[in-house]
Amino acid sequence: MKEFIKKNVTIYHIIGIVSGLVLSDIYWWKVGRFDDYFLKNNIFIISIFGILVGYISFDLIINSIRKNRENKKD
Repeated sequence: MKEFIKKNVTIYHIIGIVSGLVLSDIYWWKVGRFDDYFLKNNIFIISIFGILVGYISFDLIINSIRKNRENKKD
């Protein structure tokens, strides 16, 4: 389990998680607080969505940077 966490959670993933959480909470505060839709109104669902989007976005960025570095070495 420790190897899985070391491989899949880096400082960049943590930055992505925190930035996704902050941006989703700002979105909830500006737009969804008083909205009738369940997904916008519930801060917990919006926060989980922000965490997932932040992690996945930074993971895609990290993987593309790694691929570019590998291609430049060849």
